[in-house]
Amino acid sequence: MHGGRDGRLSLAGAGLVCLALAVTGCRSGTEDDEPKQASSPEAKAKPIEERSERSDEPPPAQPVPLWQDGKVARIVDAAAASTHGFVIVDLGEDWVPYIFTDGVDLEGKPLQNAYRPTYLALARGEFPDNQNGERAREDKYLELYGIMPTLGLLRERYRATTKLECVAELDRQPLIAFQSLAVHESNAAAYKVADDYIYLNGQVQRMLKEQQVAAVEQLDPARLTDRDRDRLTRFNKVAPEYLAVDAAQKRLKCEGFFKGRGRYVRGALDWSTRDALAEFERRHRVYSWGYLGKDTLAMLRLTPAETERLAVLRVLTERAIHAAGVLEDGTTATQADGQARTYNGADGKPRPIPNLVAELERRVIEAFGLQTAESTLAWLEGLGALPAGEHRLVAIRGPELPEYYDGDMALTLEYDRGDVWYDFPYGNDGKELPQPVQRRPQVTVFTEYLEQKIPISRFGTTIGGWRSEQIGEAVMWKYKESPVGPRMWTQIVASPVWLPPDSTPPRELLKRTKDRKPGEPEFHVNYHETGPSYASAYGLVAAYHREFFQKADGTLLIGRDEGIRTHGSVDYMSIMRRHSHGCHRLHNHIAVRLMSFVLAHRPHRRVGQEALVFKKFLEYEDETYEMDIRQGGYVFELAVPLEINVDEGRVRGQVKQPLAFAIPKFDEVYGAYVTPDGGAVEVHGGQLIDVPLPEPDGGVLDPFDVGETTIGQSGAAAPVTIPTAPVGVTPTVDPTAPPNPKVKAPVFFGQ
Repeated sequence: MHGGRDGRLSLAGAGLVCLALAVTGCRSGTEDDEPKQASSPEAKAKPIEERSERSDEPPPAQPVPLWQDGKVARIVDAAAASTHGFVIVDLGEDWVPYIFTDGVDLEGKPLQNAYRPTYLALARGEFPDNQNGERAREDKYLELYGIMPTLGLLRERYRATTKLECVAELDRQPLIAFQSLAVHESNAAAYKVADDYIYLNGQVQRMLKEQQVAAVEQLDPARLTDRDRDRLTRFNKVAPEYLAVDAAQKRLKCEGFFKGRGRYVRGALDWSTRDALAEFERRHRVYSWGYLGKDTLAMLRLTPAETERLAVLRVLTERAIHAAGVLEDGTTATQADGQARTYNGADGKPRPIPNLVAELERRVIEAFGLQTAESTLAWLEGLGALPAGEHRLVAIRGPELPEYYDGDMALTLEYDRGDVWYDFPYGNDGKELPQPVQRRPQVTVFTEYLEQKIPISRFGTTIGGWRSEQIGEAVMWKYKESPVGPRMWTQIVASPVWLPPDSTPPRELLKRTKDRKPGEPEFHVNYHETGPSYASAYGLVAAYHREFFQKADGTLLIGRDEGIRTHGSVDYMSIMRRHSHGCHRLHNHIAVRLMSFVLAHRPHRRVGQEALVFKKFLEYEDETYEMDIRQGGYVFELAVPLEINVDEGRVRGQVKQPLAFAIPKFDEVYGAYVTPDGGAVEVHGGQLIDVPLPEPDGGVLDPFDVGETTIGQSGAAAPVTIPTAPVGVTPTVDPTAPPNPKVKAPVFFGQ
């Protein structure tokens, strides 16, 4: 490794980053920056008798097997791996991303990472007997939430999948033929889909028999009555979706995704099918809502064994990305005009920005021989025992890194807020107003090289918007801004803890108690929301935005914390689709990858686990719940703060600045925005106008002549909060709603 001109680092040769699991520990800066970051127990490479081909070479200081073409080619020295273009990958069950490793402080005192045991347990598919296990038991598959499963767990799943006899009976052709989108609207709509198909299919079967042909395509429309031609047209419209959903249901049933979900409507996306499909998506890291759409169809069209192979590739590639210390994933490789984006090398010639993530995946496949589902399972079985708590270091040939990795790799981040709407998103009748967004918020990572600003990766993110906030005794709308301008990252915090402000509605911090016993409260404090947890408000990792001022002599003065973060998120479908409370959210595994990359290329020191004393009493429905938090996240402090910049984006609509006032929730009873003091308001552009409070029947109500109207203690009519579905999400009905009596019993299928 080479120290840069600001104490920054780059990775030489093949880019072997500091591996916290290496025997010698690792450094993140120059010799004077910080002590070695020795982390977890010493890595134990699997013993192999084979030695280097040259007998006159000294024995390697840290021998590891080099994998090529699906087998061990020879033994190499991990300590000199980068010199020879190798990347050291840990196949063991004790692997964690760098941000979750243990370490030492400046005096050599151990700094254990409190979330590390939880991460490892969840990665092995275990459910700890605490709040982390409670949530994980519900989610079941955690890769989509940023917890990478271990190879041992993947092997167990692979074995189970190959033993399913029902796989041989699955027909993927209806899924391949279906080119549309099937969504869950309601159970009633699902029953109608099934009922229509059953009726129309019966009519088409009659037509086939009458014309003595075997396939629908062979029917002669000219020989049909007008009514039958209409039936045939309707059948051809509904059949592809029915058959595709039916094929998906057979796959889901075969693999056990309907277990515990009761009956489902054959050929229709009812609630049980949507729920089972959502679990299938979580298992295979598909970002969707349980809909039969493009990404979900692509996974369902593969054989079950092939989907297991892809899971192995994702996990191995993710480990290789962290080991190689790279970030380039192809998101900045192409310009808007479709041409390859380039930078100029030291010789003045243009060079393309590579897709190192894709290249690493290719190298992983070639090294371990993972070209087929069968060879991948064979490779997993060949690993032998994979005990918990053990590392398994191996070497593979790494990709050639761009020359901007040599020397000083200066990093900056730029946030494009995209299309920004400050206008209140609801009309004075309470109905949602259209606020189309063409440009979604994104964050781009840049490096500087030879006076060039080179974009190396880009990720979708979020910005603030109109959110619910507790103001006094009322829950109201308030615009949460994502401040623009330059800021600094001074800290990166693994397994961060969010301390909810007083403006947080208490209900958002409570979770309904399952299997409640007599005398137990209906709710309990939801510590998943506060963390540490992959499901916390800050996800698995967060970087804190700070204001700063640079003096004439270059000295940086770090200013206040505005409460804005770049962090991971469990709400994976909200990224680039919905708003935050002002923070810039990322998918959890992307946040972990980005923050680990920054720490690999910035000098830093470990502060360790934060100690907290935080208590909060939550009052809800005449009950008081105590929130008690005694420990924060694991802190890495950047020796050289990372500069970021948040662009204004493209402000659309009538209002050009964030509205400073709060707006009450719409009251369906009065048909107005009822204020806590009993009045009513309307929003007109950037102004809030007082209006008379309407009567429930549409007249005007004098707040001091209320008659029999129920009034709160303050004299205000109690507002009614109506939850709204997020933009882009189709509302669903109660899955336990009674079935449509017109649907015949044969459409039901058990487990």
